[in-house]
Amino acid sequence: MADKSKVGMEFPTYTFEVEKGKIAEFALAISQKEDKNQLNPIYVDREAAKKSGYNDIIAPPTFQTCFPLWAAGGLLPLIQALGIDLIRLLHGEEEYYYFGEINPGDIMTGKSKVVEMYEKEKKDKPGKFMDFTVIETEIRNQRGDLVIKTRSTLVER
Repeated sequence: MADKSKVGMEFPTYTFEVEKGKIAEFALAISQKEDKNQLNPIYVDREAAKKSGYNDIIAPPTFQTCFPLWAAGGLLPLIQALGIDLIRLLHGEEEYYYFGEINPGDIMTGKSKVVEMYEKEKKDKPGKFMDFTVIETEIRNQRGDLVIKTRSTLVER
């Protein structure tokens, strides 16, 4: 059963300095998934990015999912703090809200907190429940501007 007393729980902030090479590495990884020859130049070429209306090369969508992995030592401390059994953990869903671009040299700071916990009965096993934990993260740049807001749903079966 979900420990609803954890709603409102906040986690330590983490900070990550965005590097041009990390943006290119991530862009290459996601382009290979789709089409190896279609790497969007706005992720690796400053002039192409500027021609497209950006200040500099930009980070691809979902790039920020790596920040806690690179800066905060991963998600395990968060999962442990919530008392979730890692063996029973499933990834539910991710929602992203973009408010600005991420460029090389930006210093991004993320702050996460538990915003919701609920349970649902399993359709195939009446009387058995799954616990859902929703974590919201705000990521701001060095100017304090909100750049991305994420909502991640963890499911403990």
